[in-house]
Amino acid sequence: MVSPARAAAYRILHRVESGRAFAVDLLQSERVSDLPEVDRRLVTELVMGVLRWRGDLDFRIERLSGKPLGYFDPEVATVLRLGIYQIMFLDKVPKAAVVNEAVEMVKAARKRSAAGLVNAVLRKCE
Repeated sequence: MVSPARAAAYRILHRVESGRAFAVDLLQSERVSDLPEVDRRLVTELVMGVLRWRGDLDFRIERLSGKPLGYFDPEVATVLRLGIYQIMFLDKVPKAAVVNEAVEMVKAARKRSAAGLVNAVLRKCE
C-alpha cells in the first residue's frame, strides 16, 4: 500500500509535469491540507525536491536504466524520480521501503508491466 503522502506527491508531480497545474497551487489544495502535518511536510519536500533536482534525477534514470528518458511512460518516469529523490536525499527512509512503495505506486498507476523495471532501477541507485 502506498502512503497517502507519497500518493499525493505522485498525483501533484504528474499534473505539474503534464502542464495542467502549478505545484504551489496543488500543494495548497484541499486534498493535501486534509493530511496530517507530518504528511503535508513530506508531500512538500517530495514535490519541491523532485522539481528542483529534475535534471539530475532524469540523468540518473537514464544512467541506471541504460535507456533514454523518452522510453518511459510519464507515470513511470514520475515514480522513478520520486524514488531516486528519496534514496538520494531522504536518509530517514530505508531504501527497501522506497523501492517497495515505488513498485506499488507503479502498479496502482496501472503500469504493472513496469514494476520489475522500477524495482531494478531503484535497487541500483546509491
